Amino acid sequence: MLIELGGQTLDATNRCLVMGILNVATDSPVTDSIVDIRNAPRRAEALRKAGADIIDVGAQSTRTGAAEVSPDEEITRVAPVVEMLVAEGHLVSIDTWTAPVAHAAVESGAHLINDITGADPETVAVAVETGTPIAVMHMRGRPQRHREVKHEYEDVALEVRDYLDRRATEIEAAGAPDVWIDPGFQFGRGLDDNLRLLLDLPNLARLGHPVLISASRKGFLAEMLGHGELRSHDAQAQAGMLEATIAFNVLAAWMGAHVVRVHDVEEVAWALNVSTAARALQRNDIGINSQQ
Repeated sequence: MLIELGGQTLDATNRCLVMGILNVATDSPVTDSIVDIRNAPRRAEALRKAGADIIDVGAQSTRTGAAEVSPDEEITRVAPVVEMLVAEGHLVSIDTWTAPVAHAAVESGAHLINDITGADPETVAVAVETGTPIAVMHMRGRPQRHREVKHEYEDVALEVRDYLDRRATEIEAAGAPDVWIDPGFQFGRGLDDNLRLLLDLPNLARLGHPVLISASRKGFLAEMLGHGELRSHDAQAQAGMLEATIAFNVLAAWMGAHVVRVHDVEEVAWALNVSTAARALQRNDIGINSQQ
């Protein structure tokens, strides 16, 4: 798949792209991802040298119980950072679920709106008005409160896939130039739900949209490692979280994800070379067999 973003063509045919997380929030569960606004350009450059294709800038933590940030404060944090990074040649996404923040970030140069809510009409309107690609995610409930709603699924993979297919079609019909889809790992999912979504990534990729996943250092990985059911904030101190993040993202890339959003850019970028080589060989073999 070729992905057009910010006037560039990114080739995700075999290679899975890396979105590096740059937090200007104050209470992210992964504390070493938080950066002062003044140091954001230096961090972004380090992420790019480590292998990041896109820098994802956010100022509002999605974790349960996180402090709410007003739109004005969020804009104050993200807009100057986006402007600085774009001026230095980075591809930048804005991680927000608030339309005024999305609009201010795009005005500052952001190339992608990353909205975990599935994109409400006002955010879609920003994407349409400004001609900006938008990423939408499946989630029951609202950010920071998704644990308050019922999370039992007859078929989690089918529900997520059908929702994202329908929502992407609606947003494209509204006039957005491109829609990325994100299955929403961790958000109101049990361990088995997350694994079923991982295994369904080939079906999700066949919908024809760029597939973005965000599973970096999330609590379900700690449960997978045998540490019990933990929230993301409490999971960070557990042994093996980096290794689990690397493994999960390599598997996701092999299953068809086009972009992985991660904190540990260098480690994941190196590891993704394995899935890149395997995907290239598989594609070559399929091409040879189809000609016979």
